[in-house]
Amino acid sequence: MPTGDVETFHEGGAWYNRVDGEKGATGPYRSKADAIDEGREQARRLRRDHAAYNEDGELDERTAYGD
Repeated sequence: MPTGDVETFHEGGAWYNRVDGEKGATGPYRSKADAIDEGREQARRLRRDHAAYNEDGELDERTAYGD
């Protein structure tokens, strides 16, 4: 089971999701909204928090799905 939050982030002109502390990322997604939808679903399944960042790397929103 992953130990970190699911993060939605922008890199190289595209949006991705990753679990903090784990290797790899999913994506690219066509839009931030698509990436956030998938990131939230992944966080729900894993019972982790979801953090979405702006293009500049600042935290935009955080949602808790953990226990």
